[in-house]
Amino acid sequence: MRLDACSVKTMSKKKNKNIPLSNSTVSRRIKDMSIDIETTINERIKKSPFFSIQVDESTDVSDLSILLVIARYLNVNELEENLLLCYPLTKRCTGEDIFNVIQGYFCGNEIDWTMCCNVCTDGGKSMPGCYNIMVHVVVSK
Repeated sequence: MRLDACSVKTMSKKKNKNIPLSNSTVSRRIKDMSIDIETTINERIKKSPFFSIQVDESTDVSDLSILLVIARYLNVNELEENLLLCYPLTKRCTGEDIFNVIQGYFCGNEIDWTMCCNVCTDGGKSMPGCYNIMVHVVVSK
């Protein structure tokens, strides 16, 4: 039996109609992929002999403060850089608040502060306090 492109395309369309793609299914699959990516990045950070983070806080158009943490780490002899944390800050935004969010994430994912070799910020108003608190915690451990 010889198949041409049209018959393959028709068969493919029929198979696609049988795949359940409800909103909840798509949503669940996206969530599963997100968890898998986050777990992979966290495991790579834990295996790396060191890592550094870049911390930035910004406000979006709806006046919501968002904390972004980007991690750079060694993975199979190459430096990689990935978004580690994107977190809405609903309370007042001080250096201590920012540090507490990052600390909570690190503790929840068993990431060791002592492996953090550098912290970079953009020098915003809330960042110097955050940097000072992080330095104190990392040095004390």
